[in-house]
Amino acid sequence: MGLLQRRKQMSRALKIQKYGTAQGITINANGTVNQPAAAVGIDIGFPNFGSLTDPVYNSAGTLSSADYLGVVGGLSTSATSATNPIILPQVNITLADGSSTGAGNGRLIRQKGAHKFLVAYVAAATNDEDFIVGQAYSIASVGTTDWTSVGAGRGTVAVGDIFTATAAGAGTGTAYPVGVCVLSNTGTPATGYMSVRFSTGDSTAVYASYVTNKWIRDWNGMTYGNYSNSNAGTNTYSGENFYPTNFFTDEGTVTWSGAEIINSANAQNGSLQLAQVTKATS
Repeated sequence: MGLLQRRKQMSRALKIQKYGTAQGITINANGTVNQPAAAVGIDIGFPNFGSLTDPVYNSAGTLSSADYLGVVGGLSTSATSATNPIILPQVNITLADGSSTGAGNGRLIRQKGAHKFLVAYVAAATNDEDFIVGQAYSIASVGTTDWTSVGAGRGTVAVGDIFTATAAGAGTGTAYPVGVCVLSNTGTPATGYMSVRFSTGDSTAVYASYVTNKWIRDWNGMTYGNYSNSNAGTNTYSGENFYPTNFFTDEGTVTWSGAEIINSANAQNGSLQLAQVTKATS
């Protein structure tokens, strides 16, 4: 069934899309085994409507059999595509030398808390000679950099590996700054903050106060526009809206689990407006 589970699902952490380049085993015609063997996408998305038994599409009919409900984060990998996108946040990372990246396109590496994420700033890669000692980075291009000498450990490195710089380099490799950012209600987040944009029903885009695999909330009725520790008191919830998420359309409603369906139609109070989250496809 293409039904959403109830609001308690909002407590689950966001899935992160990954791509394993050498996973599992294959068996040759002569019976010999290759291990590891294959490139495999991990948590690249959710089961699409075409794979479900008796799927229930959105009321506007704008979702296709290739689409699905839910969103995932992650760095861009070979699995990232228009079919299996990832969330495109705006991030502004505080760097180890006290400066910042400025607000720009980012990627979600891992959820650290209800409103906090480990993110990469991908609007511009940092050349190895500009690495800041003590700053975390995600390798963007390997190039000719001696990665052991800059703190990336011994052995072979790969795009996406995260390390903390111990020195500047002298090669052609590049990396993206990595840091922790907190959700805020703006498209140009201040230092240490980030935002995730979404839209509902062809409306003007707004920003998330909370996001997980299947649910997103806005800032309606919130006491503050971010989750700063300097705020005088709790960021009180008094009327925020919550929506089921997807990457493909913001039109129509979907039925949640437990709601009554009568003659293939949503019963009253059994439908929720879809939210379309801003995505990266490469």
